[in-house]
Amino acid sequence: MSDPDPIFQHERLECPPDLEYETEQLLPVVVGAHPRAEFNDRPWAGRLVRAMRQALRDTGDDGTGLLPVVVTDVWYLNDELLMQQPVIALGEPGRNAAAAYFATRMPSVYSIDNACQLLMDSELLDVKACLWGVNDESTEAVVSYFETKWLGKFIEAAQMHTDV
Repeated sequence: MSDPDPIFQHERLECPPDLEYETEQLLPVVVGAHPRAEFNDRPWAGRLVRAMRQALRDTGDDGTGLLPVVVTDVWYLNDELLMQQPVIALGEPGRNAAAAYFATRMPSVYSIDNACQLLMDSELLDVKACLWGVNDESTEAVVSYFETKWLGKFIEAAQMHTDV
């Protein structure tokens, strides 16, 4: 590659293809296995993963603890051990089966009518979050709200839950 992609290079340094991990380390950010989810939700999921990895580095994590990673709803919902992990489902329930699964099981902590929603246990006893917006602007609003208000607390709770 004569003109290396700096984002690709950075991602490969953080998560090389031969990275050894245990499922208990994973902190999945789940997107739908649907083309619309790829266009709308995966970029936001990548942003959340990068923010979580940075927050972990800021707390002194040397990369051997939690491992935030974007996965599809198909993989997530078919892996019993992974479903026990702390998780963030991102995307509308109509295009993310994990979000549909959580939509009726979690309370709302933030919403803008007909625009966006953040569902989670505000005490983080169950370290799971589900968020989506109806368009890119409302998705940005809910992701930004989560990053500002909840990301640090969520990571701390996830670390305590997984004890890695």
